[in-house]
Amino acid sequence: MLYACRVSEATSRPPVEPGGVPPEAPPDVGPESGFAPTRLVVAAVVALVALRLVYWVFAPPNSDEAYYWAWGLHPALSYYDHPPLLAWTQGLVHAALGRSLFALRLPAALCTAGIVLLGARIAGRLAAPGRGRVTFAAATLLGSPLFMMFTSFAWHDALLLFLCMLSASLLVDFLAAVAEGGRGSTARLFAGAAVLGLAALAKYNSVFVAVGVAAAIALDPRLRRLLRDPRLWAAAGITLLVLSPIVLWNLQHGLASFRFHLGQRQGLSEGLRFRPMAPVHFVVPTLLLLSPALVVAMGAGFRRGAPSGGVWGAVYRRVALAAFVVSTAAFLALSLFSWTLYYWNIVAYVLLLPPAAVVLAARPRLLRFHLGYGLLAAAVLVAHAAVVPLTAPFPSIQDDDSKEPLGWEAISAAVSEELGRGPGRFPATTDYRSAAHLAWALGTADVVVVSDGRLTQFDYWLDPSRAGGSAVLVTDHRGPMDAGVAARFDRVTHLRTLPVDRLGLRIKTYDLWLAEGFRPRPAAGR
Repeated sequence: MLYACRVSEATSRPPVEPGGVPPEAPPDVGPESGFAPTRLVVAAVVALVALRLVYWVFAPPNSDEAYYWAWGLHPALSYYDHPPLLAWTQGLVHAALGRSLFALRLPAALCTAGIVLLGARIAGRLAAPGRGRVTFAAATLLGSPLFMMFTSFAWHDALLLFLCMLSASLLVDFLAAVAEGGRGSTARLFAGAAVLGLAALAKYNSVFVAVGVAAAIALDPRLRRLLRDPRLWAAAGITLLVLSPIVLWNLQHGLASFRFHLGQRQGLSEGLRFRPMAPVHFVVPTLLLLSPALVVAMGAGFRRGAPSGGVWGAVYRRVALAAFVVSTAAFLALSLFSWTLYYWNIVAYVLLLPPAAVVLAARPRLLRFHLGYGLLAAAVLVAHAAVVPLTAPFPSIQDDDSKEPLGWEAISAAVSEELGRGPGRFPATTDYRSAAHLAWALGTADVVVVSDGRLTQFDYWLDPSRAGGSAVLVTDHRGPMDAGVAARFDRVTHLRTLPVDRLGLRIKTYDLWLAEGFRPRPAAGR
C-alpha cells in the first residue's frame, strides 16, 4: 500500500477491567489521537511540494498572473476586475524583489503555508492534539487539484483562502467562548472582523464567510444574545472600514466594478435565459478537480459521529456548513441563467478542509486514492504549464489560455526593436491577456489595448497623450487585425509574422504591425 496510517493498540482497543464493561471509545478520533503519517505519506507530500516548486520557478506567467502583476505597477484604491489587495501585495513585492517568477508567486506560496498551518490548528481542535497534523493538512490541500492550482497561481485566490480561513478561525474562537457562557475575547472578535475585511479586499466572494458567521449566530440560541452586544456591531464596522477602498473606488467610477460582477460578467445585463444543463457543467468539474476522495471526506467530516471538537467544533462546523450551503446554492442558481465558472465557489470548500483532513487521516485507503489522484493531476499541470501545453499536438483545439504564455521573450524583443525605429512609438496589443504578457516581458505596464471588446484595467491606464501616436501592435487570431481595429488608426502596415514553437510543435502565431495615427476610445473612468 502506497499510503497508510498507524493506529495505536491503546486507541484501537480500550482496556477492559476484570469483570467490567468495556469503556466507550473516545468520541474524538483523528490524526491527533493515534494516527500518524507513515514515511510514504510524508514522501507523497514532499513530492507534491516539489511539483509545486517546479511550477513556481519554471512555468511562465499565465495571462491573469501577468495581468495582476501589472496592477501592482499602478497603485490605486481598487480595480475594475477585482478588489485591490493582490495588486498592493504584488506592488510591494516588486518594489522589494524586482520582477521574477520567484517574486511573482512568493505571496501565493506564503499563503499556502498559512492555509496548511491553520488547517492543522483547526484539525487539532476537531480531534485530540498530537502529531501529524501539518502533514495531513498539507496532504488534504495539495492532493486536491483545485486547491493545488488556485494556491499555486499568483491570483487573488491564495490570499482569499488564507484570509477566509484565518478570519473564520478567529471568529469561531470568540463565538465558542460565548457559547460556553463566557464573554469571548474582544481582541479576537475585532481581529477576525479586520481579517474578514482584508479577505473582501482580496475577492468579493469572501462575503460567504460573513454569511456563515451570521448564520451561526442566528441559529444558535446561546449566541443570539450577541445581537444585543455592541461589540458585534463594532466588529461589523471594522470590516466595512477595512473594505472601504473598494466602495470609494466604485463611487469614483460609477460603481463600475460592482456592475461588472453583478451583471455584465455573467451576461445578465443582456437578459435571462434558462440553461437547465448548466449546473452539470458547474458540478462535474468541481467534483473532478476537488478530487473524488476529498468530496467523500468532506461529507464524512460532517456526519453524525465524526470527531466533534466539543463546542468549538460545533460552532466551526456551523459556520463552515452555512458558508458552503449559501455559496453553492447561489452559484448553482446563477448557473441556471448565466455563465458561471466552477472555481468561483472555492470559498465554499476551504472551511471544509480541516474536517476532511481528520477523515482522510483515519481512512488510509481514501487517503491513498486522494494523494495518488493529486500527484497525477499535479504532474500533468506542471508538464502542461512548464514544458509544453498538452493540447499543442492538436491544432484544432483552440487552447489559447494555455498556449499564450509561451514565446513572449522573442515577441518582446521584436517589439522593442520596432519601438526603437521611431520616436514616440508605444507597445500595443488587441487583447488584455496578450497585453499583460507583453507588459511582463517588457517589464512595464505601459501597454495599450486596442479593442472594442470588454473593458479592462488597461483602459483605465490609457494615457491621453497616446492619441495620434504610432503603435507597434501585436495581434493574433483571438484579437486579429480586423476592420474595427484598423479603424482606430490612420494607417496600418504589416511588419512581420512571429511564430511560437516549442519542442518542434507550432504553438501560436502572432503578427506585428506598425499602426499610425491612433484614435483611442474614451478613456475609462474619466
